[in-house]
Amino acid sequence: MFGLSVAATTPFNRQGKIELDTFGEHITSLMQSGVNSFTFFGTTGEGPSINLNEKIEVLSYLCPNVLNSNDAIAAIICSCTADARTEISKYNNLGINKFLIAPPYFFSNPSILGLKEWFSEIFSTQLQAHNQFILYNIPQVTGVTIENDLIAELKQDFGSQVVYGIKDSSGDMERANTYLKNKDFIVAIGDERLIADSMALGASGSICGLSNIFPQEILEIIKNRQKNTEINALIMELLRFPITPGVKAILALKTQNDIWLNVRPPLIKVSKEQISSLKKCLKIL
Repeated sequence: MFGLSVAATTPFNRQGKIELDTFGEHITSLMQSGVNSFTFFGTTGEGPSINLNEKIEVLSYLCPNVLNSNDAIAAIICSCTADARTEISKYNNLGINKFLIAPPYFFSNPSILGLKEWFSEIFSTQLQAHNQFILYNIPQVTGVTIENDLIAELKQDFGSQVVYGIKDSSGDMERANTYLKNKDFIVAIGDERLIADSMALGASGSICGLSNIFPQEILEIIKNRQKNTEINALIMELLRFPITPGVKAILALKTQNDIWLNVRPPLIKVSKEQISSLKKCLKIL
């Protein structure tokens, strides 16, 4: 069981600087809810908008003062293998050995052979560090679908201790089903609407954005394998506009802290009209 990893959102002040104290308070509050880990600098965390020095500053502040490094997963989202290796090495220095890694996302329609070589350049230099990698399938963003043939070849070359699992954020239950056929491989679901059905079919848990706001509700879905109709309705509302600013707006409403409304370009804050519609959804949660 992988359980629930919070796809941690990142607090910025109005000038775009990361607010470390707010970040620490947020993580501390979520830890009290019983979540299993935290995934930093992914899609919800606006990772591609944050430079490496800032990421190291954040995780140096959080680990181990707020969070045990064993409970931290760092997202690697870049197209250059050398940059990926540098990030991983920096995180290793902080005691972090678990990573969510997206495929390269600039060159369109890469072949399985090309993707295998890309991942292999990264994995082959990390074996001594005992790092574990969760592949990140989010084709609507990266333009790349991670196929089972690629997973099989990477697992054959590097083993299931290195190629540890996959996060499927495709929102496609049929795609999730294909991943669930893999043995010795965790499948974490990113779309909250699919968690219950996926858990019933053998999924290991979730890495998702709404766990920033509703960790206990998401934990219940994982545990009981039953859908939460209110959570599903909220997701449907969020899908009407960019998801990351929407998640942050819900967190701002729930905590009554407007700092969570701030995002970095190219994202923009949600409108007053969108906040009003989200308020209506929150009344039933």
